[in-house]
Amino acid sequence: MYGLLLTLHILICLALIAVVLLQSGKGGGLASGAFGGTAQTVFGGRGATDFITRATMVLGGAFFVMSLVLALLSSGTSGPGRSLIQEEARRAPAPAQVPSSQPPAGNPAAPGPTAPGPPAPGPPAPSQPTPTPPPGGGH
Repeated sequence: MYGLLLTLHILICLALIAVVLLQSGKGGGLASGAFGGTAQTVFGGRGATDFITRATMVLGGAFFVMSLVLALLSSGTSGPGRSLIQEEARRAPAPAQVPSSQPPAGNPAAPGPTAPGPPAPGPPAPSQPTPTPPPGGGH
């Protein structure tokens, strides 16, 4: 299904390119109107649309719709290998969990064996007293 729609989209692209290249110019456009051309070419009516112009509009609309459909189809599929980043994340080993000395949060008073934690710190070592300056300041 996706391959068929993609082939149709490529055919629409090629047809749109061909139709745009087959169109004839409209008489210089804004440049000729601003620099000596008649005001009717810039501000005047366009006249009846011919087959090539109508085909351009239809193919442009079909291109827009097909682009949206293909984008929605490609984002909706979740097959293996769709994203290289997701595939690498799946291949990577899970990080090792560090055992905690605290009980789990769901049941804090759960009985059972617990892993030994780090040793408890002893009393703090006595700190050295800071020397006081002599009285009088030494001026």
